[in-house]
Amino acid sequence: MRNRIDIDPKHSRAIVQEIGGRLRAVLKEEPELPGSLRTQIDRLGELEVQSPSIVPAAERWDKRRR
Repeated sequence: MRNRIDIDPKHSRAIVQEIGGRLRAVLKEEPELPGSLRTQIDRLGELEVQSPSIVPAAERWDKRRR
């Protein structure tokens, strides 16, 4: 069993904040897509809405009932 170490709330909070800061740095969110790539993805979505289905009886994947 580990030896217990009593830490006052002030130092405990400082340790928690430091660990949180390091985790945020390591697990940072994915970077924003470049503008040109974001534009192309948006355009693809627009074209998908405008295009007829090649399987007329099939439901759109994003319009399925749950």
